[in-house]
Amino acid sequence: MTLRVEKRGAVGWIVFDQPAKRNAISGAMWRGIAPAMAQFDADAEVRCVAFRGAGTEAFASGADISEFEEIRAQKSAIAEYDGLLDQVLHAIQDSRKPSAAMIHGFCMGGGLEVALACDLRYCGQSAQFGIPAAKLGLAYNVEGHRRLVETVGHARAREIMFLGRRYCADEGLAMGLVNAVFQDEALEREVTVILSQLCANAPLAIANSKTIIEEYVKSSGAPDHAQMALAIERCAKSDDYLEGRRAFMEKRKPIFKGK
Repeated sequence: MTLRVEKRGAVGWIVFDQPAKRNAISGAMWRGIAPAMAQFDADAEVRCVAFRGAGTEAFASGADISEFEEIRAQKSAIAEYDGLLDQVLHAIQDSRKPSAAMIHGFCMGGGLEVALACDLRYCGQSAQFGIPAAKLGLAYNVEGHRRLVETVGHARAREIMFLGRRYCADEGLAMGLVNAVFQDEALEREVTVILSQLCANAPLAIANSKTIIEEYVKSSGAPDHAQMALAIERCAKSDDYLEGRRAFMEKRKPIFKGK
């Protein structure tokens, strides 16, 4: 396994650690993501989850192509692999905790799928994005297409998928692939500040917004208004809501506990 799962303060980190292959995601790494998310979801001390690649050359250059003959050659293997990817992406998207991708260098194929499953994405100036499925004769999975269309719209999604070319950081920002671009040497510092802000804010308020937004962007069916109402009620009845009001009146920073 070359997936590092670390808890640093209130941040749960999932690190693709295969720098010799530009952090290409192996089958074992894919299988480790959902359990890591479950671990962080169950830990009340963890306020957000962050993804990154080891080093600064790549976030993740895609799935590990050296394994394709083994895990993506036969029809049954392809279906199993796509099912695994769906499980991974939903584990990230369906978490009530916010997630962020810190992107150095290459963010391609499966690496971009993971980044798109995150709520927030930040990259360095040297980042490069792309999905080269058309250049590999590869059938890209349904969930990957869905999140790409949700993020950049169908016109851009068609270009990204049909051409299979690479996009620079500024192009990624312009089409909405990332929330912000920073100088490479400042990326970790800036993302650390953002993660600190996530950790300081009320977890239930963030979970409420995440639930409602996900209901409105889901690919099929009407938004589940009962689910959204429960999220609002949970937040409205929380101790954190009371703490937020008191802190405002007392002109101090609130201390939220996720309760």
